Amino acid sequence: MPRIARIVAAGYPHHITQRGNYRQKIFADDTDRRKYLSLLKEESKRYHLDILAYCLMSNHVHFMAIPQREDSMGKVFKYTNMKYSQYYNNKMKVSGHLFQGRFFSCVLDEWHIIACARYIERNPVRAKMVKQPYLWKYSSAKIHCGIHRDDPLGINQLFDYIEKEPKSWEEFIEAPDNPDEIKGIREKTRTGRPLGTNDFIERLEGQLKRLFKLKPKGRPKKKVD
Repeated sequence: MPRIARIVAAGYPHHITQRGNYRQKIFADDTDRRKYLSLLKEESKRYHLDILAYCLMSNHVHFMAIPQREDSMGKVFKYTNMKYSQYYNNKMKVSGHLFQGRFFSCVLDEWHIIACARYIERNPVRAKMVKQPYLWKYSSAKIHCGIHRDDPLGINQLFDYIEKEPKSWEEFIEAPDNPDEIKGIREKTRTGRPLGTNDFIERLEGQLKRLFKLKPKGRPKKKVD
């Protein structure tokens, strides 16, 4: 499925991910991660991007965020990545691109917010870096579980956007992954198409004046009298 021009729907949650160039590491230590979060917090406030969930891995990052303006995501990640790349290259005494081109993203409907948050916060578990999501220091899992109140990013209230909040977030994100959920999130993020119901996608098409559904291949069928 081909990647399309970026879709940004102000006021809607988006899944956002970006990798290091050639999948190289973008964080050497915790100091780097704190620096990145500090820059991101600053730019998010400046350009009106509300972050609901996040996870910093070794060579890529994941976020769920709501842009309040059409240019919010583009500007936040442009300036965060630019400033962080300068910091990192100076520290490591290297040059060149740290991040792999532009970030990937997709718009989410309300039913996929909770699935995407779990997908983001379970990344370190799938990578076998920790056994429980909340043990990973640089993600929103520990905050949403109420285990750690130190929030370097100042994330917004995820649960305000969830229709039916789980009784225990800790148990919810410790549950086994749903392969279909993961496949859908990855595919839509890679291609840039919205992740949601047909009604949601049609409503988004009307609001943004764009078509997102794939058209069937070949010529249209002829009508038979």
